[in-house]
Amino acid sequence: MRQIDSAQYHKVEGEKNTPQIRVYALSTCAFCEKAMRYLESNGFTYEYLFMDRIPVEDKRQMKAELKEQFGNIPVFPLLVIDQKEALSGFTEERWAQSLGLSQ
Repeated sequence: MRQIDSAQYHKVEGEKNTPQIRVYALSTCAFCEKAMRYLESNGFTYEYLFMDRIPVEDKRQMKAELKEQFGNIPVFPLLVIDQKEALSGFTEERWAQSLGLSQ
């Protein structure tokens, strides 16, 4: 089983349950915190994992799996939508577009 499938994610409930959202973040990252507040303020349900709070070997394995699946090196925060699309870093305009919030 892949490490990203067996990890212990934390869930934040919102009114919007679709798309399925996962955020890979660092607990000390201001951009990660801002990104998660953005999701909450827009009512999204999402799961998150602080990569700096898991064992180093698990983190290495997860980063390799994410790179293999999405074709780029993860930069935090990493937004994964429906296990099909990944956006590295928090840029509000890009996230809004991918989440269907922009006109």
